[in-house]
Parts: sequence; C-alpha cells; structure tokens
Amino acid sequence: SSWSVDILCSFWEGRRAKMSGSSGGDEDWSKMPPVIHAMIHEDEIALDPDADSLLPILRKSAAPEIWHKHGHFYSHLHDVWHMLCAWKQPQAVCRLGLFHSAYSNSFVSMNLYNPDTPAGRAELRDVIGAAAEEFVWKFCVINRQEMEQDALNTGKIPAEGKDFAHIRTGEAVHCSAAEIGVFLVETTADYQDQSFGWQSEMEAGHTDAIWPGLFKPTLRMSKVSKMAVVAKEYGQLEVVPPVFNNCSTILTEQHELEARDLYWSAVSEGSGGKQDDLIAKLTRASELNPFVAEPHAVRAQLLMQRGEWSRAADAAKSGLRSFYEWATQWDNRMPFTAWVSWTRCILLQSSFQEWPSTHGGMESLGAVHPSQKFRKLNDGRSFGEKPKAEEVEK
Repeated sequence: SSWSVDILCSFWEGRRAKMSGSSGGDEDWSKMPPVIHAMIHEDEIALDPDADSLLPILRKSAAPEIWHKHGHFYSHLHDVWHMLCAWKQPQAVCRLGLFHSAYSNSFVSMNLYNPDTPAGRAELRDVIGAAAEEFVWKFCVINRQEMEQDALNTGKIPAEGKDFAHIRTGEAVHCSAAEIGVFLVETTADYQDQSFGWQSEMEAGHTDAIWPGLFKPTLRMSKVSKMAVVAKEYGQLEVVPPVFNNCSTILTEQHELEARDLYWSAVSEGSGGKQDDLIAKLTRASELNPFVAEPHAVRAQLLMQRGEWSRAADAAKSGLRSFYEWATQWDNRMPFTAWVSWTRCILLQSSFQEWPSTHGGMESLGAVHPSQKFRKLNDGRSFGEKPKAEEVEK
C-alpha cells in the first residue's frame, strides 16, 4: 500500500547506510519499522485499506483447514502477503501474494474461484481489482516450474517476455518481462515463507522423509537468491525488495549448506561450557550466509550470558535488521513474531546490562521496550530447587 512505500523508503535508506557499522548509529532500536509494527499488532488495515473485506473471504474458505507445509494454507497466503507489504511492493503485487492460489495453479490443486469462466474471473476481479486479478490468473495458469527453471538456467528474462502453455488448455498465455519479474518476486516470498528442512530432505532424494522432521532451516535460499537477482536485473520491477542486498547478491549452495549446518550444530549442542565454540560457529554461519537473522539472535543470547553487553547488543541489532528486511523467519521452529520479540527482549536487557541466571529469572523476561519494564526480574524463583524441610512442614 502507498503509505508503507513512502515511509519505508526512508527507513531502508537509513538502515542500509548503517549496515557497515556495528552499533547502528543513532537509530531508535526501541521501535519497529511501521510495517513490521502493523504486522505484529495485526493492524491489517494499515497494510491494505481493503483488508477487512479481503481477509474474511479467505478465512471463510477452506484455506484455514488445508494443510500447507508447516501450517495451514490461510496462514501461508496471509504471511506471503505480509512479506510483500514489508518489501514495499505495489498493492496489486501484494494482493497477488494474498490470492496466489485462488484459481489453483501448477503446484497446488485447490481453488477458491473458477479461472475458466468470465463469471469466475469477474468475481475475483471485483474483490482484488483488475491489475491484481490479471496477475493471479496468469500466475495460476502458467507452468510455474518452467518459469522458475527458465530464470535459473538462463539467468535472465527475455525482454519481449514469453509465451507459456496454459496448464489445462494448452493455449498460449503471454507474460511480459515485467509480469515474470513480479512472479519471481512473489515466488521469492513464497519459498521463504513455507520452506524448511523437510522439503530439503525430499529434494535431496529422501522422498520418504517423515513430516515435519527435525525442522532444520531450508536449503532453498541459494535458488531463491538467483531468482531474486534475475527479477531485479530483467524483471522491470517497480520496487526492488531489500533482501539479498537489494536482490543483487547470489548465495552459493555451498555457503548456504555450511552456514545451515554450523547453525544447527550450535543450537543442537546447548551452551554448557562451550560458549566460545558456539559463538565461533554462529559468527562463521553469519559470514557464510549474511541473509539470515537467527545466527545473530542466538549469538546475542550467548553473549548476554557472558555479560558482554555491547557485543550482545550489536548481534541483536544485526538480527533485527535481517528480520525486518525479510519479514519472515528462517528457523521455523518459532514464528516470526516470537523471533522478533525475543531479539528485542535481548536488546532491551543489554541496555540494562542484566541477564538472569535462574529458571524463574528467564521466565520473567518479556519486556521489549523500557516502558514495559515494571519491576526487576524474578531472579530468585527457580523450579529446579527442592523445598527446604521447614518449608515442607509448613
């Protein structure tokens, strides 16, 4: 929507200008970017003025019942829409994300509207507008796999666009270079929202992988980065998403794998006496894959445990930068809102130079802004201690 484009342009310019510095300059880290604030507070009208009519249509459909990767289909459509809004995409592109399977498509079989009749298309057009409906229809009737492979294999989009065969009728459907660029941006958000280690296991040939598996992060980011670069270079985008350095950098498959494995090793081992090793692994993971937030967030917690307040704050800020750019999480064991809140909590505690060392103290964490800190942490409470004999007698 238009308000987020205007506000976030200046936000991203200021944030990127400080990317090379560790402390974040004079930025007010106690506040979130407006679009992220709207997402977390579920202020959908701030993202699209017609959200109160668009979202109920999806909620009343079968979408909330349909299984989809690590949730249900409604949450996937909704969260892809959120990401495109955070990337300042034009309203029609954001609405494509929200309804990108409304007509079924080459990847999924369910549909909400009939794409093969004028009445069916008119029904959706009345809901989301002509430009968005045209995007949705073409996205749903072309072979998405062919579109993706063309971009990945050639590294470009033909300037004249391309004709795709309609997946049901075989008739030619022409997509302009700009339309293919939009579809690649939507696909970038689509993959990042829904992908985790289970799909990567199957793509490696283990088609009998048990869902949901261990929930390792995805290994699709290299592929996604290539599509994002093609979209920027050849897709005539109105607005370039901020991810992958403004869609200018390709993450190699080797770096993605090494970073994922280092991160997973660190979060699987636990901290017990090995903090130096874990911090080193997480630091290296961030060097190999600088486009994910979670290694910074986990490193920030370890640094807090050591009382290294300034380094912890820098790590938390680096994590928040990435979370705010992507508007989604990479480690799907926890949702985006939880990751953002946890990282903001760490950052706040670093300003107080305080980190609890007991179970009760950890569970009393939660504040993410100085105004929310009503009293000291309950560091004296611990469920791990057995009651004293005199307390039992009482």
